[in-house]
Amino acid sequence: MLTLVTAALGLGLALWSLRIMTRPLRELTDAADAIGQGQIVPVQERGPDDLRSLARSMNAMQARIAAMLEEQARSFEAISHDLRTPLSRVTIAADLIDDAEIAGLVRDSTMEMEAMLMSLQQYLRAQHLAAEPETVDLGLAVGDLLGGVFPGQARLTVAPDAIVQTYREPLLLVVRALVENAIHYAGLADVDVVPDAEGCWTITVEDTGPGIPEDQFERILAPFYRIDEARARDTAGFGLGIPTAHRLLQRFGGALSFARAESGGLRVTVSVPIAPAAA
Repeated sequence: MLTLVTAALGLGLALWSLRIMTRPLRELTDAADAIGQGQIVPVQERGPDDLRSLARSMNAMQARIAAMLEEQARSFEAISHDLRTPLSRVTIAADLIDDAEIAGLVRDSTMEMEAMLMSLQQYLRAQHLAAEPETVDLGLAVGDLLGGVFPGQARLTVAPDAIVQTYREPLLLVVRALVENAIHYAGLADVDVVPDAEGCWTITVEDTGPGIPEDQFERILAPFYRIDEARARDTAGFGLGIPTAHRLLQRFGGALSFARAESGGLRVTVSVPIAPAAA
């Protein structure tokens, strides 16, 4: 009996020690998965020398990648912003054209290009947007957004006590992009703020538009991808609304999923990012 007890204690101590020793490796694995999703995860430099060296390398790699992406995004943002100046000149010149039909065509074209540039700027900004965790009342935040930007074009339903620690600006940018997409194709968006089966908060945006085939759900996350048969091509923008929302949620720890609504339209569910408590 004493031998069995000693062996059990020795085995338990060995397993506990092994768990302690491999914890930094598990943390590095989790950090690598998060980095692969576009998040910036500072890795604690602890454990054996080899693991500390690997953690330092991962932190340095993250810093270099983040700096490179931010530089590229800001460069393209600056270019798209500067393009608006010649577009404004063309718009003014359109007023000087005697032929009303040609003048209208020029104005429509410049307005479409302006909308495209705006869509591109929003997507590029999602690559480097920074935000601090804060306590957000989802009902109030989403309600203010819908009332201020889409008055009379969205219906909101909110479950009680919809308060969560999250990233306000990225989350509202996500909701705005999805609601704008729904309104464009259906004229009206239904927005629900409810907890899921696990108690985490979700925001669902549903429309009654043409919908998207289920085999396209993964593809529409790619920038500039358009679906000819389901969505008309004579629409403003580059098809960047959903990719912008997806990119923001990736960076801040949320998720985006799709389903076909009962009406045949598209239902997009946002898993609200859970942020650590602000210091």
